[in-house]
Amino acid sequence: MTNSHTEAMTAFQIAGYENRPFFEKALRHGVQMGLIDDAKLDAIAADAPKGLVQIATAFGSPYLRAELELAKDRMVQLISLYLFETSEGDLDTAARQIRDNTILALSRGGSNLIKELFALPEYAILGKFEQGRVEDFLEFWSRKKTVDDYRLARTEREQNQAKIRLARKLGKTLGLTDAVTQEQHCEADALIRTVLLMSIAGPQHAVTINLLGFAEILSQLRKKTPTSPGTLAGEFSADELELLRQVHSQMDSNDRPLISDTAIPLDILIGKLSARYFIVEQDEHDVARYDALVSKEWSKYTRGKSDIDAIFTVLLCIACAMPGKNSLTETGAKNLIKKVRKDGFQPELASQFIQLHAPHEKQESLLLDWDEFCEQARLYLLDDWDHDLHLAMRFLHDNCYIEKAAKKTVKQKAGNGHS
Repeated sequence: MTNSHTEAMTAFQIAGYENRPFFEKALRHGVQMGLIDDAKLDAIAADAPKGLVQIATAFGSPYLRAELELAKDRMVQLISLYLFETSEGDLDTAARQIRDNTILALSRGGSNLIKELFALPEYAILGKFEQGRVEDFLEFWSRKKTVDDYRLARTEREQNQAKIRLARKLGKTLGLTDAVTQEQHCEADALIRTVLLMSIAGPQHAVTINLLGFAEILSQLRKKTPTSPGTLAGEFSADELELLRQVHSQMDSNDRPLISDTAIPLDILIGKLSARYFIVEQDEHDVARYDALVSKEWSKYTRGKSDIDAIFTVLLCIACAMPGKNSLTETGAKNLIKKVRKDGFQPELASQFIQLHAPHEKQESLLLDWDEFCEQARLYLLDDWDHDLHLAMRFLHDNCYIEKAAKKTVKQKAGNGHS
């Protein structure tokens, strides 16, 4: 072997066999088996500096020794990645790849594999997400010492892509457009679970579900033993059917025990499971029906009202140790203010009511809203300088549901008739 051949081999650090990159193993194997001759080693020695300068220029500067050393490592890793993936780890096949291609082409092959990985979805989400720059991705992955990380990442991302494709197919059976799922950053797993859940519940659930529909399905499944999914619309490949089987198996292990446990209140069950499913927003009418289904005591006091003014009215009455009402007359509001100034204001009573009876998923936000309301309420309701209750009444009109007296309304109408 000539001196130039020896230098070429040394440039790629042929040292301890087990710790060598796959390119170095394949190169040594090819030389030993007579697959790679002196002419090929001369070509490698000639092409290597060109490749190093190209890579150093792409990621830094070709004029710094440290950058050239790093470029050498990158080039070896890129070639190793390409050879291992195309040969499935077979040294004979990899050696022939080296023999039949330039190391510049092999390096580009590794770079293209990393670009393919970049193009695959990192997350199984149907919406758009920040992907970063392919240059930064190449910079990171070209420094990986083994192909195991690449293979693991590729497997995960290909699984994400398969889930997204299946979720889009299932979404179309519900009339969901890509625009809707992207806008809501729908998780593929969540949409697949939702379709399977609706299939288990029965054919009457054939459209997207909001929180009310989700509650109705869970309530229905509690009354009967959940079964396997029914027939899904559309045709599915063997891989898609296997993916559906896997997701259903996870639902059976993780969700079914919770659904079957009737000791868990329905609203708490929904709080535990709703993030795992694709649930669309519901209108005002369905909000009231939902509250009635999952929290009968809450619904009894709010009487189907879900606007914050009505809810504050109920909570204020409770905090004043008065019967909870979702509206007050002006006379009732004035009596409430007088009672507060005489007997005090107990916001903790309303907080306890929220914690005991409000739908589980609303409790955190309601407690925050109630605390903010109470800070303002103390300023106005307990203001002894407001003798005619003018400021306190204006506060209640702005934040609660106060009905005007019937006689006053009649007089106003009569006055309008003479004008």
